[in-house]
Amino acid sequence: MKRRADVLRTVRYFLLPLLLSGCLSFGSDVETASPSPEQVARCVAEMYINPGVVIRPLGFKLLGSGIDDAIWFKFETTANVQSLFNLKIVDTSGFSESSNQAQDGQGPSWWDLSGKKLLGGQVQLPNARFMNVHIEKKGDRNIVYILWHET
Repeated sequence: MKRRADVLRTVRYFLLPLLLSGCLSFGSDVETASPSPEQVARCVAEMYINPGVVIRPLGFKLLGSGIDDAIWFKFETTANVQSLFNLKIVDTSGFSESSNQAQDGQGPSWWDLSGKKLLGGQVQLPNARFMNVHIEKKGDRNIVYILWHET
């Protein structure tokens, strides 16, 4: 019991001040309307997008400076919802239609979900990760908005 108290005291006196002082650096924040191939590759991997799907990236924002990362990723594709993701991981069967007002004013300027009729839902991923998926149908194209985050 004394050993456990010593460990807790060590954490309290040495690690907590480091965390609170900002001495620990977790990463950086990035935002672009022209995502790089590396940024797109990260999104394809983290969001379980099928690698064979042809996408035209329209925006990427990474909040990487905290303990947990968050990524906004917007892209255009002609792929349908059923072929867009790895269905073994991403269950799209519960997606529903809605007019999204909940995220007005949140996120990057290119995110623009306001008042659009969207198909989507929230998906629980492995390793305590989640994503909110919104898909806007525009003729034979889909504009896909994904907010991915760790917890």
